[in-house]
Amino acid sequence: MLTVASFPSTPLSLGLLCNFVSRFPPFDTFEFKHMTTTLRFQLETQCNLVAGYDDEIVGYLGWIRTTEAIAEAWVDNRGPLTAAVENASAVAVTVLVTSNPKYILPLIRRAKVLHPDLPVYWKRQFAGGKQPTKRSVRKRLG
Repeated sequence: MLTVASFPSTPLSLGLLCNFVSRFPPFDTFEFKHMTTTLRFQLETQCNLVAGYDDEIVGYLGWIRTTEAIAEAWVDNRGPLTAAVENASAVAVTVLVTSNPKYILPLIRRAKVLHPDLPVYWKRQFAGGKQPTKRSVRKRLG
């Protein structure tokens, strides 16, 4: 049975996630320190979801809380993505990997439950230098 839950901020969690995420492009070519820092921050701020099946990690979704202005600039390549300590008005997904595409939707659905009123932004990176396209999910009005 598939389970989706946040991992606690522990050295074991960080090690398991580093091992899992580093197996998938484009993260398999990222500098170790950069990836470890990203995952550690997501664990510390509880901005993560892990999909598990039969005691095995099969998916990971990590994000930061930010503002809509920062997220818009980030997706348009006009500025860096930074976290908003206070007054977060958006969520930016920075890591999404699964061992099978069928695990993507359960991760996204659970994340929407956790942040129902916030717009969600993400950028996709491709092997070979193909440019990412702007992606966002706007909150529905009414």
